Order: sequence, then C-alpha cells, then structure tokens
Amino acid sequence: LGKERRLNKIHKKIKHLNHTMIVWAEDNKYKGRYDDYIIPPRKDLNGMCTEWKDDFKFVSKLDRLLSDGINLKPNELEMCNELYKFYSQMYMKNLLRK
Repeated sequence: LGKERRLNKIHKKIKHLNHTMIVWAEDNKYKGRYDDYIIPPRKDLNGMCTEWKDDFKFVSKLDRLLSDGINLKPNELEMCNELYKFYSQMYMKNLLRK
C-alpha cells in the first residue's frame, strides 16, 4: 500500500505540473506574424533553450507511464522538479500581476 500511495502522490504532482505548464503557455503566448500564437522557449541555467511543446510532451509521457503503473526514474523526477521550478515561478509572477 505504501508504494501505491507514493505513486499516486507523484502522479498528482505530474498532473499539477501539466496544468501549470498549460496555464503558463496561455499567459505567455503572443501573436505571431500570421495570426498564430507563439509560446516562448524555456531557458535553463546553462542558457540552453527548450521548446515548451517538447517539455509538455515529456510530462505527458510521464503521465502515461504512471497511468500504466510504471515507476519513474530518478533523473525523470529531477527533470520534473526543474520544469516545475521554471513554469511555476513564471506562473506565480503572472498571478501576482492580475
């Protein structure tokens, strides 16, 4: 039961990260040249840029793995923490602006 409970806790956090990323994308998108919307990339501490859609695909994949009962690897959990630090920080700034 303990392992099952932990899995549910991690799964809830992944779902929260998923939602946080969607809200962040909505708040930070801007109009492109042809009336399409552009979501800015994420820059990490090393200055590397990663597209939002790639981050979102990664989190969605982890959500699917958890739904299938597969445990996440430590490096996947670390990446989730990094993503959450970025997207929740920006999300909080936008909440405070409103």
